[in-house]
Amino acid sequence: MRRSARTVLLTLICGAMVAGAGSCALGQTYPLTIDGEKIRAGIYIYRQNDSYGAAADAIREEQPDLDTSAEGFSYLDQTVEGKSFTDYVNEKTIESCREYVAVERLFDSNGLSLTADEIKEVNDRVKQVWTEPDQYYAMYGMTMIWGDYYSKLGVGQESFRDIRIEEKKREKLFDYFYGDEGALKATEDEINAALQSDYSMVNYIEYSLENGDSAQSYADKITSGSSFEQVWQELTQAENDEKFAKEQAEAAEKAAEEAENADDTENTDTDDTDAAADTEADTEETPTAPEQAELPETDSLIEVIKKDATSPSEDFVAQVMDMAAGDVKVITTEDGTSYIVQKLDILSKPEKTETEVENLKTELKEDDFDEMLKTAGAAYSLTEDGSKGMYTVKGLMDRQKEAVK
Repeated sequence: MRRSARTVLLTLICGAMVAGAGSCALGQTYPLTIDGEKIRAGIYIYRQNDSYGAAADAIREEQPDLDTSAEGFSYLDQTVEGKSFTDYVNEKTIESCREYVAVERLFDSNGLSLTADEIKEVNDRVKQVWTEPDQYYAMYGMTMIWGDYYSKLGVGQESFRDIRIEEKKREKLFDYFYGDEGALKATEDEINAALQSDYSMVNYIEYSLENGDSAQSYADKITSGSSFEQVWQELTQAENDEKFAKEQAEAAEKAAEEAENADDTENTDTDDTDAAADTEADTEETPTAPEQAELPETDSLIEVIKKDATSPSEDFVAQVMDMAAGDVKVITTEDGTSYIVQKLDILSKPEKTETEVENLKTELKEDDFDEMLKTAGAAYSLTEDGSKGMYTVKGLMDRQKEAVK
């Protein structure tokens, strides 16, 4: 396609401006037109920046040992999913812009609207981003105003605001289709299946006794009918008693050593007085009885653990996931720590999984929603303006470097 002399001039002059301050004095440019809607350059650059980050993440996932800090390294030399880095970013940017339009079209066609409060929230956020220093950087004595960063990339306040408005619309559109009243919401069967496959509901306590009954003996008490709370109290008390006995023994040993040293050393009256005061203070600090463990309230110790959790350890979580509901066993992890674990039916106590259920309502339908937007966007007509050539991936990377100086 031939470009007019004016378009060529715009490309040369604005290209230089974008590489610098990220703006063009000759007027607004629209790299893409999708389904008749012009995509402002700032929106295109913002989506391009996101796509750059996604491509970099994909490379690090494909090549976990890749040293991106090595001298001479450039993402431009890499491939992503069999494509050049540049092609991948460009394709993802256009796909993202198509989805931007899809959100607008679906939002309007379904009769949705933003409230005055929602719009005010967006406006306040834009003002904050453009005027207030980021608190995280401030903790380290640095000043970072994200509005300055976006401006240097080529993303102005108007484009940033439109992106935030689109994000609000996207959230509302998702809720329209997949929220509690949505026609496509996750079913109870889908949610329950996900709970059972991805989560475990457990009672557990670390076993740290050096002497006394074994961990298995405490597990057997639960199997025989004692509540987990009763066993927790009994084991905790045994640990408190053991700790107290150890402290008493250490205090007695220390007192004996001090008495022996006092007999072997000639001290002044002042020293004797100070030593006696120190001994009295030590005596006052020594516990006179073990701490008493109280019986926890029923079900108060229950925890819901996701299969990709890492606390108390990945090995612990993996072993818990392999247990069947109703099992009681002693788990010993790779580091030698032992736990008494009771696994419960995760569907038996819905009050304990309210947070997980709310999260699943979104997680189970995120891919469906993304596919809806992708499919809708792919059907739209696309026209690339001559100005698109100004907004290269290499140019974006150069501006990123300048923006953080």
